Amino acid sequence: MQKLIDEILPEKDLNKLITGVVLVSFLLLIRVFLTALRDYFSIRQAKDFNKRIINHFYSALLQLPKSFFDTRKIGELVARLNDTQRVQRVIQVVVGNAIINLLVTVVSLGFLFFYSWQTGLLISVSLPFYFFLIYSFNKHIIYAQKEVMRGYAFNESNFISTMQGIATIKNNNRQTIFQKINKLIYGNFQKKIFNLGKINVRLSFYSSLFSLLLLMCALIYTTIQVYKESMQIGELMAIMAIVGSLLPSVANLALIAIPINEAKVAFNRMYEFAAMEKENMGNIKLHVFESLIIKDLSFRFLGQSKLLKGINISISKNECIGIIGENGCGKSTLGQILQKFHSFEEGSIIINDSINIQDTNTADWRRIIGVVPQEITIFNGTVIDNILLGKEEKPESIISFCENYGFDKFITELPQNYSTILGEEGISLSGGQTQIIALIRVLYKKPQLLILDEFNSAMDVKTEQYIFNLLNTLKKEISIFFISHRLNSLNKIADRIYIMENGIISNFGSHKQLMKSSNYYSNYWSIYK
Repeated sequence: MQKLIDEILPEKDLNKLITGVVLVSFLLLIRVFLTALRDYFSIRQAKDFNKRIINHFYSALLQLPKSFFDTRKIGELVARLNDTQRVQRVIQVVVGNAIINLLVTVVSLGFLFFYSWQTGLLISVSLPFYFFLIYSFNKHIIYAQKEVMRGYAFNESNFISTMQGIATIKNNNRQTIFQKINKLIYGNFQKKIFNLGKINVRLSFYSSLFSLLLLMCALIYTTIQVYKESMQIGELMAIMAIVGSLLPSVANLALIAIPINEAKVAFNRMYEFAAMEKENMGNIKLHVFESLIIKDLSFRFLGQSKLLKGINISISKNECIGIIGENGCGKSTLGQILQKFHSFEEGSIIINDSINIQDTNTADWRRIIGVVPQEITIFNGTVIDNILLGKEEKPESIISFCENYGFDKFITELPQNYSTILGEEGISLSGGQTQIIALIRVLYKKPQLLILDEFNSAMDVKTEQYIFNLLNTLKKEISIFFISHRLNSLNKIADRIYIMENGIISNFGSHKQLMKSSNYYSNYWSIYK
């Protein structure tokens, strides 16, 4: 542009004009090509980076003990995983824009000194003040960004927990209350965004004011030089254009610490749980189950009094034992300890008379046991998907399995049989159907020790009778650890029943033996009938 104004147009040289236009067009075309190439590599790098980092942190998340998830909100974990996008944006800024801004700054200063060393000196002296003016906002912006990230995680967690509990909210007519709670939480989140916005507005105002003053100084000086005929008009326009592109580049460099810190915060939020101690996986291989002995076992949740105190229970191959007790006495917690979800405080659990459960290979142990928990998880997929859980097998093998065990009569009641989409959390299933699906799932993996935790609570009488007949048959092949608060359930199948009260085993024996014991237990049994 400087050559066009100072030489080509005054000389009216058509050849130079055409050559200049072609050259500029060629340079602009190259810029378009390089910009497209940079954007392509940027999005490809973003895709590969996000896949790697999510895979790394998600894998680490799955390896954490269950107790970790018991104390965390799902929304918070989801928000932390989504923080990978912040890390990726910073990589794009640092690798792309920061390098370009640095090059623009260096080259622009070089051209300023080439055109006018006085102007170059003026800008060079002013730039450090401009840089530190913008840099002084970093601390405030970083703090505000942290608050926004916390607000975002809390808000997303509230959304998820509200949607999960929508039935309870509606049944209790608490829509208005939860609307007010959401308004408060979301309002607080938006307030933090507003506070960050105010800081950015102040930064924009002060930086724009400084830029204006610097541009005016440069314009006044170069205009005077044009009047003195020591500078050409084209050079003036070139200098002003260079200064105009230089200042935003310097401002971006001054603010580079903000996205870097944002990425650091996001990375630390993910790393916080990825670096936690992983689940104890054990190292002793185990392929066959013969017996399990729980000896003097005690357990407490962190910061609470003992829930289980000196528990002694044993179960052998092809045996069914029952655990009965009131809600909150520790029955289900004991079942979770057997699944290696919690570490106990005192005592021991010995497998096959010689192996401590903590030393067994966790993957091997979980292949040996099969669990139907109180709270059954149904995934958004077909019946077959929910039985296989990702395992690659032909549908015919599942159909044959269900027919052999008599489960096909329950499956055929569903709209599309084995292809029925069950919906998120099994929304299309009744409680009894959900428990049937869970039982099919666990029996299909061919466990050697079956842990049942109130697994029949929603079944009708006919279905329950069929299932107990099936379990009595299966006792010839597997061991069963049956947790319940219903005597009639245990009476049909248990070889030995343990009564749990206030975290201890108060009595045990067969149903007939317990019924012949003291009046206290007779009264106890009458309650649970």
